[in-house]
Order: sequence, then C-alpha cells, then structure tokens
Amino acid sequence: MRLIPLLPLAISACAASVVSYAADVPYTFDLPSGPLARTLIAIGHTSGRQVLFVPADVEGRQAPAIRGDLQALQAVQRSLRGSGLTVLVTASGALGIQKADAEGVTLAATSIDANAGVAQGQAEGYLATSSRAGSKTDTELLRTPQSVSVVTRAEMDERKSDNLSDALKYTPGFSSQPSSFSRTADDYTLRGFNVGAGTGGILRDGMKLQSNPYDGSVEGYGLERVEVLKGAASVLYGQISPGGLINTVSKRPTSQPLHELGVEIGNHDRRQYTFDLGGPLDDQGQFTYRLTGLWRDSATQVDHVDDDRRYIAPAFTWRPDEDTSLTVLASHQETYTGFSPPMSYGLSSYSDTPGYKIGRDQFVGEPGYDHFNNRMDTLGYLFEHRLNEHLAVNHSLRYFQANTDWDYLIPQAVVGSQLLRRYSERDERSTGWTTDNNLDFTFEQGRWQHELLLGVDYYHKTYDSHRYISATLAQLAPPLDLANPVHTGVGANTAADSGSDLHSRQVGVYLQDQITFDDRWVLLLAGRQDWADSVTTSFASDARATRSDRKATGRAGLVYLADNGLAPYISYSQSFQPANVSNPAFGNAFAPLEGEQYEVGVRYQPAGRDLLLSAAAYVLDQKNSLSLDTLSNTYVQYGKTRSKGVELEAKGNLTDDLALTAGYAYTDSHVLQDQTAANVGKRIEGVPYHSASLWASYRLAGFGLERLRLGAGARYTGTTRTTPSAYSGKIPAYTLVDALVSYDVDEHWQVQAKAQNLFNTRYIFCNTTCRYGDERSLIGAVTYRW
Repeated sequence: MRLIPLLPLAISACAASVVSYAADVPYTFDLPSGPLARTLIAIGHTSGRQVLFVPADVEGRQAPAIRGDLQALQAVQRSLRGSGLTVLVTASGALGIQKADAEGVTLAATSIDANAGVAQGQAEGYLATSSRAGSKTDTELLRTPQSVSVVTRAEMDERKSDNLSDALKYTPGFSSQPSSFSRTADDYTLRGFNVGAGTGGILRDGMKLQSNPYDGSVEGYGLERVEVLKGAASVLYGQISPGGLINTVSKRPTSQPLHELGVEIGNHDRRQYTFDLGGPLDDQGQFTYRLTGLWRDSATQVDHVDDDRRYIAPAFTWRPDEDTSLTVLASHQETYTGFSPPMSYGLSSYSDTPGYKIGRDQFVGEPGYDHFNNRMDTLGYLFEHRLNEHLAVNHSLRYFQANTDWDYLIPQAVVGSQLLRRYSERDERSTGWTTDNNLDFTFEQGRWQHELLLGVDYYHKTYDSHRYISATLAQLAPPLDLANPVHTGVGANTAADSGSDLHSRQVGVYLQDQITFDDRWVLLLAGRQDWADSVTTSFASDARATRSDRKATGRAGLVYLADNGLAPYISYSQSFQPANVSNPAFGNAFAPLEGEQYEVGVRYQPAGRDLLLSAAAYVLDQKNSLSLDTLSNTYVQYGKTRSKGVELEAKGNLTDDLALTAGYAYTDSHVLQDQTAANVGKRIEGVPYHSASLWASYRLAGFGLERLRLGAGARYTGTTRTTPSAYSGKIPAYTLVDALVSYDVDEHWQVQAKAQNLFNTRYIFCNTTCRYGDERSLIGAVTYRW
C-alpha cells in the first residue's frame, strides 16, 4: 500500500502516545450524516484511535450516518463509502485515509478485513450494506451478484413484528398467508415458489432450522435482522427450494451494556411483556452475554382462538483474544394458539354460489377441542478463529427439537345449513442436527484478490408424525348448524393413523471463490456436491420407502463497481430439492426437483447517502415438478414451472430524520408442463402479478418536535388465482395500511402506538385453499432503556 507524502492531521483522544492496536474493540457510535472531516474526527475522539488524513482530500465530501456497535476501522470504512477514498492500517495502528489511486511512500500496514463483523452487527437504521446470506462471508451487497433484501432490527421495532411474516411484509417478491396461519407455521413464497420450513428455506444463523412445516413459527423479537436471498441457492445451502431462503440472525451478546424492558397492550385483550439485556461480564471484555425474553397472552379476532407465547433466548460469547470467539446460543419457545382451518372458496362469503357461508370471524371448530400447542428448543454455538492474516476457520453446530400437538375440525361442505366437518388430530415430534464448517482463505496475485471458501455441512433430521384425519362420511365429526351455531362437542375420532416416520440426512461439500480485479470487477464462482438419503416408514402399512439422491450444483456471477456508486451484475445459479412425497405401492423413484435461475440487476448507493437502490430481472425454472394424477390418486413426475419477473427496492435513511423502505414486484409464475393438460399455462395459486409496498418513518425535528416520530405504510397485493376447479375467477386485490406514532419521553422512556390494517380492510387469501385476512390490530407500547 502507498500513501502520498503529507502533513497529516492526527485525531486521537490519546494522540500524545503512539501505540500498537493489535486488538480493536467495538464502540457505540451515533453520528449523523455530515461533512466527512467532522465524522472522522468524531470517530477518533470516540475510539481513541488515531485517524490520519489530508484536509484537502476530504474537503467537500459527505459521510453517511454512523450508528451501532462498531470497531473504529469499521466506522471509518463506512464513512468512506462512495467517497473515492480508502483506509489502511499503519504499523503503529493508526488509520490512514488516502485516495484510492494514491502513490508515494510505502508504509508498513496490517491486513484489513473490510467487512469484519459488519453483517452480524447492528445496521444503521433501515439500511444494511452487508450480508452473509449471499456468500457465507461478510460481503457488501454491492458486491453480491444476486438479489438480497435485509430487514434490520430498527425496521422491525417500528412495525408490529410478532412473527417472521410480519417482519418481511414489505419485502418485494415475498408473500405469506394471514397471521391466523403464520402464528403456527413459517410457510412463505418467494418469486412464486414455496420457501417455507418444509422446504428447508428457513435458516437461523446460516444453518437450517425447522424440520417440517409445523414445527412452530420464528419469534421476531429474538432476531437482530432477517436476510432474504432470492432465487436458486443450493450451492452453499444444499437442499432448498428454487425460490430462495430466509436467514434469521439471532440477537448476539453486546460489548456495550444493553438493558430494555417493554410492555404492550392491544385490542383482543393483548398483553405482552419483553426484556432484552446484554453487555460485558468482566472488565477485560472477554465474556459478554445477551438474554432476551417475551411473554404474551392475547385473544384474536376469532372466538376460542388465543395467541399466547413464551420465549427466552440466552446467549454467551467468550473472546479470549482478537482472533478467536465462541458464541453459545439457545432458545426455548412455547406457543398456544389455534390452527386456522382451510376452507374452499365456495364456503367463503366471497363466493356467489347459493347457500350458507362461513363468517369472517366465525369459529367453526369446537371449544376445548381445537388447539395448536407447540414447544420448540434450540442449542448450539458459533466458533471463529483467525489462524493468520489470510486464513480463518469457522465452525457452527446446532441441535433443534419441536413437539406439536394440534387438533382441529376441517370444514368439508354445507348441506342445507349444516356444515360438515372432518377430524384432524396430529401429534408430531421433530429433531434436527446441523453443522457447517469452512475455511476462509484470502490472498492476492498482482491485480487480483481472492477470497476462497472451502466447506462441508451436514444436516440430519427426523419427523415423527401421527395423523388421524377423517376420510369417510362415517368418520365425520358432528355438524355445525350455520343458521343457529351451537357448539355441541365432538365424538370419537375413528380415523386410522395415516402418519409416517421420516429420517433423512444431507452431506454437502462446497467451494467458492470471490475474485476481485482492479477493485472494479467482482467474479463469483462456486460449486457443490450433495449426498441426500432418507427413509420413510408408513404407520398404516409399515411400508418403508427409501430414497438416495446425488446432485452437483453451481453458481456464477459478475459485478462491476463503478465510481458513481452503480453496481450492475449478472448471475446464474442452481437449486436441488429431493422430492418429499412417495407412492409406496409403486416404489419411490422420483427424481429431485431442480431449479435454474438467470438474473440481471443493478444496485446504486449514492455517495455520502444512507440509501441503497436495487433492481433485478430474472427467469427461474423448476423441472421434475410433481403433480397428482386424479384418476389413480398417485403422484406423477411430469412437470415444469417457470417464474419470471422484475423486482425493485429502495431502502435507507434519506436524512437524519427520515427512513424509508419501498418495493415493487412483478411475478409471472405459470405451469409449463403437467400430466394434466388443463393445468398447462395456469397461474400458480396465490401468486399475484403485481405487488408493491411503501413505508416511511419521519422524526419531526424540523418542526421542533425531535422526540416525536410518525410512520405510515401501505401494502398492495394484486389479483391472484386459486384452484380452478374450486373457482375460475380472480381473487380480488387489496391494499392494507399500517401506521406508527412514537414519542421519546426522555433518554430512557419511549411510548408507541402501532396499527396494522389501520382501516380494517377486508380481504381473503387463497392458494389451493382460502383463509380470511387479518383484521385491524392496535397496539400501545411502553419501553424503558437504561
């Protein structure tokens, strides 16, 4: 590295001494956007670190807001984004600012990891500029050749985020069922394909989480951020849907003291109590902790259905030196609610067919019978060790288990005024062992810089599901009279056990190289080999179905980094997902579902602005799709589905007072091949052509009300389709409005009022079956921090 001869301006709280900074602990920064010189001086004063620069080099340049727990080097790097300047670490430990193309005297320098800790730390407001989801390394989004959306903790705090679905509702290309379903399961759609827990598409800290769709939903309060990688991504994560993945990042121990208590009161008799505590345990900062908890008791818009949850998540980090860290993460979650039963479109009040319908808030089960009780536990750790300035080893492991007991009555049909109902009783237990291990090696060859990632991951899951579901008229539950609904209780469920016991394992080896040329071009090349085996035993027949799949997947992408903040890219990626169904009578010979995506896009980060604009266009295919042959009632593999579209996203802090997130998605998702000729060309159920969202949060400092913040947002979902045999028309479009009023009483107390679906818009969500949409939710919150 070279630095031009200069008379440096040394800014330091301890400038009289020259020290070696072998370690750099995080500091808490809260610096507004403004002149770069002022920001660099403030970083030096806060951290006690020397910051050297030539005044003429930084004159007239602006720095974005710097907020969060950051090392001094990280804070300086963020302040320089888009400025045409770079930073080096001198032999004495000072931070020297220079022009990117500067030449002159060569100074000894230490190695710089430009993104160290960024993706796992707190982002500034709504804007996150780095993510691990796209590469398993801390990589700037500008350098990632695939679409990634990040929802920060600050954004989740300003909107109601009881579950993962709430956190992601303003993410383009994402869709989910109403909260009545999301309380029980993480089952979502990205780019027209299901990416729920049953597909392996929900991750926690970079590793797969749930083993099946009904292991319980992720608690939003326990998350630091959510990262959404869109499109085929098996090369790093193995068995996964072509739609992509959702990586949830746990709250981690903090180097600075953190204390927060919260109380929420809302409609439907909602009461919620939360705490979030963290900080160092010793004077040296080797040991830090985090303890997060939640207790909620609440009713819902439907009688006899509660929304109760208990959650606690302890975390502990040991950092014996600057090169080593071990973080232990655990969680315990209990959910007590009711499963929202699916109904056909013809049974809803939206249908114009004659006869009685199920009301929007009508409980069609039986009190004391319908319930969904779930317990979910996790225990694991993340280990990182840097062997030298070029080589680091990462090792992570987690154990997961879930127990679910849920009974409900399924609406079958209406005869006269009598609603026929089927029994559904399920007792399920899941377990999962997962580990990921890799070596991260960086080296330079002239004008080329490489970051090579070599890894192996392993995932073993079990899913023991006992299901007793009515299959004949003789097995139906007592009917409910819709003309005079009186709950009379249930009889004996005589259905046989139609469940199964699944044991599966996955082993994958992957190699990735992120190659930077002349600090302009970033080429990503990656490949993976998977081995997947499973055994499924049917409880009804004791028949065993085995499956063994082998698959190689790849990925390639190219990004160009322009001086003006533009970063256009192009990429190709593949996915691989073993079939999850079998025909025991005919054996189990289904080939894996395979995905393939082509994507072009561009990101733009204006110099000196906390803003990131993104646009992407893609074509995403899945072949070997499965369809049900209605004549033989067996699955056949004769299908291909294509999704193509455009996604736009803007996210950031436009000023010190105004934060914004906006998105739009056009998704054209159709069946290209199918065993049933009538299915060819039809739209995928529940996927709208058009969806859009806008949320803005504004602090009224310009009006002399610095402590008052107002927020408002709207979410538009266009028309969709449901099963053509149930209804051939379009499911109506709808727009939902959310709102926020927040007031900081002082440095400790904050009061908020939040609303979802403020105008109580009525809508229905349908894919193959239908559920009524969420009604208005009103919440008042008080938070105390010290």
